[in-house]
Amino acid sequence: TLLTLLTALATSSAEVDVHVCACEAEEFGYTIDCAAEGAMLDALNYLKSNGCATDCMAAECEKNYLIVQTHHDYCPEADIPEAIEDGFHDYDESCTACAISRAFTPGAPDCPAAVCTDNSGNDAYTAMAEAGCKSDCSSDECQANFLTLRVVHDDCAHDTLSKASDDGIHDMEVACAAVLCNAVAGEDKQLECTDDHDGHDHGEGEEDSHDDEDHADGDHADGDHADEEKTPEDTGSGAATATTAGAAALIGAIMAIA
Repeated sequence: TLLTLLTALATSSAEVDVHVCACEAEEFGYTIDCAAEGAMLDALNYLKSNGCATDCMAAECEKNYLIVQTHHDYCPEADIPEAIEDGFHDYDESCTACAISRAFTPGAPDCPAAVCTDNSGNDAYTAMAEAGCKSDCSSDECQANFLTLRVVHDDCAHDTLSKASDDGIHDMEVACAAVLCNAVAGEDKQLECTDDHDGHDHGEGEEDSHDDEDHADGDHADGDHADEEKTPEDTGSGAATATTAGAAALIGAIMAIA
């Protein structure tokens, strides 16, 4: 039906709008460095001073949010300034995040799977608060609940957790600093951008280089990518490209049944 098709379009648009943080760092010209506390704080101060919580469309707002978000999501809690922990989520609704998981910790177990469709994250925070885990996180109960809270916080949509849980996890992180898990495989290559950057604006020379590689076999005319299938990470505007393609297909289906 028309309603089903429109719903599918909305869903597909939401799903593809994710870029890889390592590639965003290359595009916007920043370094992912967990020791760069000054760069994190400078980026946060820019966001505060330039109204990015209300409107994050400007390129500098986008860049500085990505600096804050990348480090917040990737670096160990001990390396994140308290101001970042406290202020980061003020920009979740206006700015668009990139994809990165917490850095790999040798010897830590795999993280449990996040369940984003129930209240497990909030329940875990409530249980931790009632058990006094903020002061002592040594019990199995505290540690299990912290990992549940951690993965829901890291892997689910921002509004999955209540504000109390979203803010409270950072209080729990101090006592539970030794409670770690890995969401990525042992060979963590998250700081490497492995896509070809077609469509990113990295300067004329690099763009020409990619053009030469892409068209060496003569399959495409210059500038013609109509037949080339891309993933959302393939370009700086990959989300828009995928969304547009999905929209075209669904609109065609709509017209066929109209």
